[in-house]
Amino acid sequence: MVETDGERPGVGADRWVRDSVFVAAGIYAASGNGEYVFYGERPGAGWHGHGYFEKTLTVLASGKPVAIRLRKHRWLETTTGETRHSRPPDDPELLRFGTLIVFLRVWAWVNSPVGFHRRREVHEGLESGCGSDRTVQRWASRAMSEALEIQQAVRLSIMEEAEPRPVESLFRGGLSPPDAVMTRRWQSPADVETLWRACAMLLVAARKLARHASTLLAGARRRWPTTKAPFGI
Repeated sequence: MVETDGERPGVGADRWVRDSVFVAAGIYAASGNGEYVFYGERPGAGWHGHGYFEKTLTVLASGKPVAIRLRKHRWLETTTGETRHSRPPDDPELLRFGTLIVFLRVWAWVNSPVGFHRRREVHEGLESGCGSDRTVQRWASRAMSEALEIQQAVRLSIMEEAEPRPVESLFRGGLSPPDAVMTRRWQSPADVETLWRACAMLLVAARKLARHASTLLAGARRRWPTTKAPFGI
């Protein structure tokens, strides 16, 4: 079970929260000079390769943030002139940090019994260079506003990985935030509880299913009901 006393997740869970999809899934091709290519899939028959879109993305490798230069395949629709690029599953739109980093920073906030500014990160390397406090507050605020949708997307991702086992078998003892977390002064305790449960579900499932949390997050992102996914999911 993920620890709920504000400490880092236990060793059993930690193994599964140390690597972004960049490491866990092997979906990037190294092209030298610290650059990696994501080829993706052709959007349709009328689309043709049209160069690459470049971005610097900070991901986790063995629990440490690593900035990579990412080249994402760009496509051109020949009849309309429309272009788009293939987006990797851990590349949030308009963010410089991979999905797992954003998720873990939000978890550190929602799981802290001592408040935002005294929270303890899952990995020490996240404490600097992976988003300012103000940035994390923005991520957390957005996650709070979409907590129920996040929980459902996470649950659907876990369901696929757990089959044929029922999802409930992974959480027989239930998942509830510790009293020390819920007695903090929250604007919306109900949303906090929902978001905490969504994050905890993913962390517990990662350990019990021996799946990287980043791959479960990628599955949750595919199931998000709109094109604008929240805080990296």
